[in-house]
Amino acid sequence: MPRIIRFGIAGAIATGVHVSVAWFVFNWLVRDSTVANVVAFVVTNVVSFLLQTLWSFSSRPTVARFLRFATVSIAGFVTAALIPLVCGRQALWLPTIAVVICVPAVSYVAHARWTYQAA
Repeated sequence: MPRIIRFGIAGAIATGVHVSVAWFVFNWLVRDSTVANVVAFVVTNVVSFLLQTLWSFSSRPTVARFLRFATVSIAGFVTAALIPLVCGRQALWLPTIAVVICVPAVSYVAHARWTYQAA
């Protein structure tokens, strides 16, 4: 199976983890969507790192690699937050489509060329 397909499948699994953790935290621990999503973001980053490292990129998990992975993830988060400002916040579909296409594509390239290529 091509690496980019594994990357997409791992990303879909990570998205499911995010939604599940956010739902659990919001409904059982704290009725605050910001807290729920921050907790879910952190948990999902660990799960995603392990899936992407071990399965998608067939690499060894290291602290340095995790820090690069987290940097790309945070950059993706910031990009996802800024795209509606560029596209216009009045419409829902244009910024949403832009986020769904751009963030995974740029993340894949960043991981392939930096996260998993750096020594």
